[in-house]
Amino acid sequence: MSSSDIPTLPGSWLELPNGRTLWLTARCAIGRQPDNDLVLDEAALSRRHALIVAEGGGYTLSDLRSRNGTFVNRAAVTRPVLLRDGDEICLGDVVVRFRCTRKIEPPAVAPDFATTARLDQVRERACWLLLVDVVGFTNLNDRLGSEVALRQMQAWITGVRPLIERNHGHINGYLGDAIFAYWTSETSTPASVLDSLRAIEAWRPESPLVFRVVVHHGTILFTHSDRGEELTGQAVNFVFRSEKLAKTFGALAMLSEAAMESLGLEGRCTRCGVSEIEGMTGPFSFYALPVNFGAKQS
Repeated sequence: MSSSDIPTLPGSWLELPNGRTLWLTARCAIGRQPDNDLVLDEAALSRRHALIVAEGGGYTLSDLRSRNGTFVNRAAVTRPVLLRDGDEICLGDVVVRFRCTRKIEPPAVAPDFATTARLDQVRERACWLLLVDVVGFTNLNDRLGSEVALRQMQAWITGVRPLIERNHGHINGYLGDAIFAYWTSETSTPASVLDSLRAIEAWRPESPLVFRVVVHHGTILFTHSDRGEELTGQAVNFVFRSEKLAKTFGALAMLSEAAMESLGLEGRCTRCGVSEIEGMTGPFSFYALPVNFGAKQS
């Protein structure tokens, strides 16, 4: 990869079918013709179908008068559209997803139903929450330089993402140098979460970056906004604050007590610490994953 191939914006990419990843540079032309940046040999696509360009601190998508149109979140693109993390782009019969890292913001509190959302727009679900966070990325960036650090971050995201999604996890967002994902209890089983955790731990020795994993189980409020699906509530606050505790405890893979019990790991985990969490009734106990949890079976 030459220096000209390094993305103009840090951490912006397309998730393609079959788990492939295309990192975006200043310009990405899409279509059937071989000289496009993203060549999709699909009959429903035009030779020059769509264009993604970096401008104004973000990426915009334009349809190039294609025969069958371009759609973002099922809405036809009739003028340049500013892409947001998680946007679903439909090109003929091909669906890709735009992803970008975004600044970590304090987790939102539960919405006031009377003033901020209609009841039919809010759904309460029990979920397993996963936060996977790179350790010391700022220092790595300062030590190795932004180009090398960015390449390692790209390799890290490319490696860890399928370990979540292949085990039925849903990535809610890429927040700074962290990935926030979830499984709902109504559509997933503890086995899916455990399989993902095993795969992540088995991959850890091969990871280009050191990372920390925190898992919690609790009740979440799902709402829809102009940024897509938002997860709010005390359980979201809990998992983000738990990640800071994991750093204090020196734990690279940590479960809340609720996560440990919901995953059926009682008696197999050692306690790595007890702590209060601001604004919540505690104290709370936290546990390490079982020893050799991600070891490959012979």
